[in-house]
Amino acid sequence: MEEMIKEKKMSTCECFLHPHLLLCIKMVLLSILTTYFYSMAEARQPLWRKIPIPSSRINPYRIVIVLRLIILCFFFRFRILTPAYDAYALWLISVICEVWFGLSWILDQFPKWNPIERETYLDRLSMRFEREGEPNRLGPVDVFVSTVDPLKEPPIITANTVLSILSVDYPVDKVSCYVSDDGASMLLFDSLAETAEFARRWVPFCKKHNIEPRAPEFYFTQKIDYLKDKVHPNFVKERRAMKVSRTNFQIVSFAYFYN
Repeated sequence: MEEMIKEKKMSTCECFLHPHLLLCIKMVLLSILTTYFYSMAEARQPLWRKIPIPSSRINPYRIVIVLRLIILCFFFRFRILTPAYDAYALWLISVICEVWFGLSWILDQFPKWNPIERETYLDRLSMRFEREGEPNRLGPVDVFVSTVDPLKEPPIITANTVLSILSVDYPVDKVSCYVSDDGASMLLFDSLAETAEFARRWVPFCKKHNIEPRAPEFYFTQKIDYLKDKVHPNFVKERRAMKVSRTNFQIVSFAYFYN
């Protein structure tokens, strides 16, 4: 009996330690480890890189800067060597102001002489700060929108700006938008109240279907194939309902404006 039990145990061990089974286990573990270390290495990559600007684009502007600088030097030389003795104080003040503005212009040309274009990698940002099983480590973002006159800056434009900010591809609880109205207009206040109500439907719609652009005024007026890359079966129905909501939102906003 004992020999039979030993033989059964040996056959069981041989079954579990079969070479093909061990090979499968090794392949699975290797795949898991490769994926893990690849994601870790990708997350450690830079979040952006500099894109070189072709000399054919930047050199003409540099030539213009040099020509303006030469003209500015000749102008200052003329102004300093030809003082107005009958109004010397006014001449001195004007020369000081011109020199100050000239220096300001020169300082303003330094970043334009060698501009920098960057390409960002949002997927690396997500892999670095939004790992599964860990709390979100992305920092909170506050955006300030300033306005002063609802007649020069219609509330519908401000509303679209606020909606595009609230619907950015970022955690909802980490984005805050503040509107500073220097004119203290009740018209803008009422319009923003309607904007907050519309945002409860617009923001989830944008995030669910990855809508671009995320300002409703521009999204619904662009002549684009809105079905491109949209595979959700309810997208057309939800888009139609959102378009109706956007029209009602516009009507209410314009009603506030013209009343």
